[in-house]
Amino acid sequence: MESSTAGGWYPDPIARFELRYHNGSDWTADVSSNGQRFVDPLGVQPGPNAHSGTGARNGAATAALVLGIVGIGLGWLPFVVVLGAVAALLAIVFGFVGRRRSNVTGTGRGFAIAALVMGPIGLLVCIVGVVFTITFVDAIDAYDNPAASQAEIVGCESDGTNRTANFTITNVDDVSASYTVRIDFVRDGTDNVQREALVAVDEIAPGETARHSVSRRIEIDDVGCVIRAVHGPLPFGVDPGA
Repeated sequence: MESSTAGGWYPDPIARFELRYHNGSDWTADVSSNGQRFVDPLGVQPGPNAHSGTGARNGAATAALVLGIVGIGLGWLPFVVVLGAVAALLAIVFGFVGRRRSNVTGTGRGFAIAALVMGPIGLLVCIVGVVFTITFVDAIDAYDNPAASQAEIVGCESDGTNRTANFTITNVDDVSASYTVRIDFVRDGTDNVQREALVAVDEIAPGETARHSVSRRIEIDDVGCVIRAVHGPLPFGVDPGA
């Protein structure tokens, strides 16, 4: 345990007391806490870094830093925002613990302070995550629960290898609404879908009827056109049924 460390008082590497005396070559049982000197009854059991005069590891400060990073990284994501908020709160708690422990170990103070900064930032980021979550839920709800409507196929025409579905959709609700109409091109007499299509229908006023058409390349003749479902607008342009 020989060392070139200058004799003096250093943060206790064993973390049982605030300070421990190093005589220039070895750690001693002379210790101090809150300005009072003692003799450590458990003797000297220095850690692997004791010869250099460095303190023990500050696990709380390291954990606080990691949690702060996780809180910021997850806080803005829809639904996962809950985990981000928990991580940010724990970063603050462990940050205080780690900073207090750094007074004893002499290590981890920078990590603890960084965590105490990132924790509140993570909580602010979580506000964005809550907004994103509400927006996402509203978009899914609008898709799954569209305004009342009536839709029907008014023509299913073949032009060589193209099959065109003509349909109308009427808004029977009392508010303007947009829809997504899912069309299947089905072989006659079966439920064998040859092709499918999504048609976005924008803003139909109450009581109004819109006419639309969609074509798909199909190389067999006995194919009919069927409206499989009418939904609300696609959430963020993504088809949940894909």
